[in-house]
Amino acid sequence: MPSPTSLLSELAEEISRNTSIIVERLKSGGLPQPSFDADGPSHPIPEADEELSAARHALIEASKALHTLAVGPSETTRLFYFKDIYFVGAMQVLCHFNVPQQVPISGEIGIHELSVKTGLDRGLLVRFLRIAAANYYFTEPRRGFFAHTAWSKTLAIDPKMRACVWFRHSEMMPSVAKLVEAVEMHTGSAEAAEPRNAAFSLAFGDSFFDYKEKHPDHMIKFGHFVDAFAGGIEADTAESIARAYAWETLPANSLVVDVGGGIGHISTAVAQKHAHLSFQVQDFGDLVEESGTLQQSAGVSDRVHFCPHSFFEPQPETCRKAAVYFLRNIMHNWPDLYCRRILEPIVEAMGPDSRLLICDIVLPEPNTMPKTQEAQVRALDIVMLSMFNAQERSYEDWQELLTSVDSRLRITAVVGRPKLGIDNLIEARLM
Repeated sequence: MPSPTSLLSELAEEISRNTSIIVERLKSGGLPQPSFDADGPSHPIPEADEELSAARHALIEASKALHTLAVGPSETTRLFYFKDIYFVGAMQVLCHFNVPQQVPISGEIGIHELSVKTGLDRGLLVRFLRIAAANYYFTEPRRGFFAHTAWSKTLAIDPKMRACVWFRHSEMMPSVAKLVEAVEMHTGSAEAAEPRNAAFSLAFGDSFFDYKEKHPDHMIKFGHFVDAFAGGIEADTAESIARAYAWETLPANSLVVDVGGGIGHISTAVAQKHAHLSFQVQDFGDLVEESGTLQQSAGVSDRVHFCPHSFFEPQPETCRKAAVYFLRNIMHNWPDLYCRRILEPIVEAMGPDSRLLICDIVLPEPNTMPKTQEAQVRALDIVMLSMFNAQERSYEDWQELLTSVDSRLRITAVVGRPKLGIDNLIEARLM
């Protein structure tokens, strides 16, 4: 093992090397350099450029490791988690009072004027803004006057970014506060693993989806959060799935059943690229009109049809022996017991050549990917636990779940990162 001193040097060299790659590639491509200024790019390093993206991730990983070593174990434990909690709280207050939208995109605004515009006490406002500025959100170019950075500007112009702040503070943090209680309930009790006994339910008195049904405004914000977290709008995700899987290998006139497919973003995108396929989108009946509008505008309404259906119910006759049964980001919302209840009607309807295609995370083996990226997917696993008593799953978890439904059901392929961001496509068949 290298000594701490040599490790610091190695990390510094790694940072310098990858910084040079990024700076030169951006310069040669005529792209703007990363900047804290309000006019700085919100996505300064394009993921589509594989070499540039690799350098970015290596830079992030080395910078995080160097920072962690420089801070040291004691100070990290004593101060950093403490600081982050109250920074998140301050950001929630600022977003609640629409502060980002009241700060001019260009130029600055005095604290007195901003207090009047937002209705937030001047003394409190300046305290919240200063902790935000210490974390690169807003800047105080002269005393008592505030302006945007590129970071705070995203909150001013994008409701999806504001939804990230709202969801983390308003729903994640209360749920996390109940996590110990929920975990204690898990011990030796199948009942405790029910979704209604998740940490979220202990905090809010309802299961996640029941609570959202009673608070539709929360569901809208949650949808914005999901879009932002996924790195873009549904169309981007749909396009990725349309490109990532070998849809062209399916026979002509094959039927794809999009189980729990919302209004059909995925099916629509795939249908536009693969004219030999037809689709049945299954979800709640109140989505019929919106789904029809989407397919009509995309010019695929003759091949993409909406079918009101609960995924806990048997598949309708029109959807039996389909070529593909597709489920995206459904299974990770449910514990194994409920996943089996979702899969059983599908497996019962599958023909000998049918494929089950699940779009969800496949957790990596420990230490097989950069820690900054692994930390993200591990955090998502705990999010699923706290919200739903559910989980993200490893390859072994997926195979075990599938064979618990039918011993013939085997994973035959996995399409992974970077084609689909953090998600994977898991193909399974009856063998």
